[in-house]
Amino acid sequence: MNDTAKGKDKQKKIVFFIDQQKFETAERYLSVRSLLVNYAREDPTQTVLRLKDGKDLKRLENLDEVIELKSGIHFIVFHEGPTTVS
Repeated sequence: MNDTAKGKDKQKKIVFFIDQQKFETAERYLSVRSLLVNYAREDPTQTVLRLKDGKDLKRLENLDEVIELKSGIHFIVFHEGPTTVS
């Protein structure tokens, strides 16, 4: 097996976090919708994903926006729907 074949077998995993839960993927780019639905398991009509950048939180409203993932990147899910009181 040559070095190129070995590199394909050992595709680098990117580690990212959503609400402090750790995820791994080999994908370098994911849409906001994919992050919410496939990883956070949230309803995109009721939630908004935010990218944590230092102390700033960037609101990611466009579900079709593609995010370049880098290891260690953090996201937070905000629930936009009304809260119920029991």
